[in-house]
Amino acid sequence: MFLNGCIGCHSGMDPLARAFAYYNYDETSTRLVYTPGVVQPKYFNNNKTFPDGFITPDDSWNNHWRQGQNALIGWSSGLPGQGQGAKSLGQELAGTTAFAQCQVQKVFKTVCFHDAVNQADRDQVATMTTTFRNNNFNLRQVFADSAGYCMGN
Repeated sequence: MFLNGCIGCHSGMDPLARAFAYYNYDETSTRLVYTPGVVQPKYFNNNKTFPDGFITPDDSWNNHWRQGQNALIGWSSGLPGQGQGAKSLGQELAGTTAFAQCQVQKVFKTVCFHDAVNQADRDQVATMTTTFRNNNFNLRQVFADSAGYCMGN
């Protein structure tokens, strides 16, 4: 079943999920628990269902989505596309064009009280997204640019 219906998505998701191998949610304390060097049992839930499956040895991850249809997210060429742990995966995700666009659109809507609905608005959001990425993801500048653009409206 896995090879026929699931592997398409899992071949990209599973190598990323390894970043969280040392984390587990403790329901008793309602806290996230980090156990360095210890892969959590949740990574072995289906070892009897699919014994030929991958065994997670550590928290190293690899982003196979840099190629193919998911390349449209705009992965950063300044990042290696692989790493150790959740922090480096977060940097990989936050370094995408899609993340930058999302943040800029949220600020634009907050400041201007509307989505980017016309071409001028969309062009402004595109310009601010580029500036945001090129200026080390400085949200303060995005707020200032949005305020300047929407002033008087």
